Order: sequence, then structure tokens, then C-alpha cells
Amino acid sequence: MPDEQSLQSARRDRSIRLAVVTSFASKAGNALLQLLAIPVAVRVLGREEFGIYGTVGIALSIVAVLQAGIGPALAHGIASAKARGGDAEAREWSSSAFFLSGGLALLAGLLLSALLLLLPLPWIFGEEFAGREDALRWGLWTGLLLFVLLFLLNLGDRLREGLLEVSSNNLWGAAGNLAAALMVGIGVHLVPEVWFLVLAVHGPLVLAKLCNLLSLWRHHPELRPLRSFFRPSVAKGLFTDGLAFSSCALVAGVVECNLCGWLVGRSGGPSASALYSVFIQMTIMQLGLVMMLSTPTWPAVAEALARGDLAWAKRAAGRLYRYGGAFGLCAFAGLVLLGPWFFRFWLGAEFSGLPRSTFAGYGFYFAAHVWRHLNHTMMIATGQVRFLARIQFAESVLVAGVALLALKWGGMGSMFAAMATTILVVSGTILPWRVMRGMLGRA
Repeated sequence: MPDEQSLQSARRDRSIRLAVVTSFASKAGNALLQLLAIPVAVRVLGREEFGIYGTVGIALSIVAVLQAGIGPALAHGIASAKARGGDAEAREWSSSAFFLSGGLALLAGLLLSALLLLLPLPWIFGEEFAGREDALRWGLWTGLLLFVLLFLLNLGDRLREGLLEVSSNNLWGAAGNLAAALMVGIGVHLVPEVWFLVLAVHGPLVLAKLCNLLSLWRHHPELRPLRSFFRPSVAKGLFTDGLAFSSCALVAGVVECNLCGWLVGRSGGPSASALYSVFIQMTIMQLGLVMMLSTPTWPAVAEALARGDLAWAKRAAGRLYRYGGAFGLCAFAGLVLLGPWFFRFWLGAEFSGLPRSTFAGYGFYFAAHVWRHLNHTMMIATGQVRFLARIQFAESVLVAGVALLALKWGGMGSMFAAMATTILVVSGTILPWRVMRGMLGRA
């Protein structure tokens, strides 16, 4: 008869394999959305109108910062409670997270609504957007409603991670991406407006995440939130750990997506914002292929370390680093060799004639971004979020400074290259040895 450790190792391996297999369905839906539906929107709306859509997405993605932050702590809490067989403890984690997320979603919505009502939009996004306030405003209000809903409904994904049920997230995500692709591809011809594109891209994802959460509560009734199971101490822990995680995992996104996108828009207007938005969408799409493995790996590694199974944790980490590193290098080579041709074929004449140096700079940045993601993933798995937060904050400050200087003196390609160099020098050299140290300390 196999011992308990062998059974748990087999369960973790099975959960990762199932998550990777179902990720192909999710990524296929996302690829359909990006490769087919979005180019249709570019052609129907035009490059500048699509640039306004990109600006809306960049501005509102910050809403997810605090919610995403509670993910690792919640997953660790659910996994530990289930390992001890404590359904009541698991419900305390779930209920505390639900009411905390609801309160943060409401607060974020109110603060952003106040900004939209009180501040002139050209003052926020640049004078190049003057005269386009109506399209921008309606897009922002539509996106704000959807992002606040996502803020709360993402809770289902985080609970699934703690249960090692990432495959369910993938299947519901695939359904949402497919519906979004159809809605954009067909609906944008009928309603060629920025606000409708925001609704078409994100609305089906909101519905898919709602279905995922309801399905989770149906199959795991012990995780249904009850006010009587809300624990201020648990909520406080989720919130404080969430702040640390947000700074280490998403401050980079706020700086490199929101701030740098804002700088590009102020420097080059809607046309430059459109190009930068496409690069951001490519980053999300390509990184998703790495996250097929990293998303189910980190909670499995955390559970393995909690059970003292260092050998399995090291094998899983090595597999993740090899796959992610190879993918980043291949993406860099492909962008340098085929980037100009691919953009002309994919997005049409308005995106033709881009210099190869821009693709080289972006490819370098993406490879560095992948390496950082791998190290972030394993730092979270080994429980070193607070140290990671300090390193990431320092790195993000440096990235913001070099991006501003490089954009001013060398353009977008130079900006990407400078950001990549900073990432590799800071977190790219410090975090790998901390991961190994953390594994030895947790086992």
C-alpha cells in the first residue's frame, strides 16, 4: 500500500496535469479573443478609438490590486484548514474573505467614481484626449462597473486555488473568453462604440466568474459565506498580507502597465496608446501560457512544503523554471524575427512599418517579465511575500524612473529595454537564491 506522502504527491501531480490540460481550452479562448475579435474592433473603431479603449483598460485595471492581494493568504488558509479536516475553519476563511472583498470593492468603486466626477478627463489622461471626453467617459463608467464586479467574483478563483481545483477556473474562463470573442466579433459591427467594446470584452468574463463561484458553493457548501463566520482577526490577516502581496505582485503591473501607458499616451497621444495597449495585451496573452503551469504549481508546492515533502517541491520548482525560461527566450527570438510582419498581418496597415528595434526592446522586456514571474511564483509558494514586497517596491521605483528617461530620449523600444535591464538586475538576481533558501527553511 502506498504511504500518505506518496498519495499526496500523486494528488498534487494530478491536479497540476489536469490544470495544464484544461488551460489549453482557456488559452485557446483567450487567443481567439485577442487574435480574431480585437483586430476586428481595431478595423471598425479605428486606431485612435481603439487607443481610447486601451486607455480605459489600463486606467481601471488598478481596481484589482487589493482583491488579488488576498489570494495567496486565502489559498494557504483554505489548504491548511482542509488538511486538518476543519470545515468550520475553512468557512471562517471563506466568509471573512467574501465580506472583506465586498467592502473593498465598494470602497474602490466609490473612490474611482469620485475621481471621474471631480477631475477633467484631459487633465488625467493628457490634452491629446481633449474632444474625446464622451467616448472616454462612457467607457470608463462601463468598465468601472464591470471591474468592481470582477473584484468580488474573483474570490471563486482564489478559493479554487486553495482546493487545488484550478482546472475548474480554466474551464469557466474558457467559456467566458469564447463568449467575449463572439460578442466582440459580431456586436462591435452593430454598436461601434468604445463603451460597448469594454462591455463585450469584460461582460462575459464577469458572468463566467459568477457561474464559477456559484458552482463552487454548490459542490463545497462548507465554503458558503455566512456573516456569523466572519472573523475580524482572519480579515485583518488577509488584508495585511494582501497589501504585501499587492505591492510585490501588482505594483509592477501598476507601474509598467498603468504609469508607463499613461506616459506613452501623454507623449504620443491615442495612436501611441493603441500600440502600447497591443503590447500589453500580448504580454497578458503570452504570459498566460506560462501561467498554465505556474498557477497550479505554487499552491501545490506550498502544500508539499507544509507536509515536509521537499523533494517533490524542488522537482516541481525546477520543472517550472525550465519551462518558463525556455518560453521567454523563444518569445524574444520570435518577436525580433517575425514581429513587424506579424503586426502587419494581424492588425493591418495602421500598424505596419514599426521598427524592428521596438520589437527587440519589447521582446527583451517580456523575457525579463517571465523570469520575474517565475521567481514571484516561487517566493509566494515559500511564504516570503513580505520580503518580496520590499524588493519589488524598490524595483518598481527604479523602473518608473528609467522608463521616463528612456521614453523621452529613445522612444518606446528603448523604454522597454531599460525596464527589462532593471528587472534582471534587481529581482532577477536577488530572488532565485531566496527561493532556495525559503524551501530549505519551510521543509
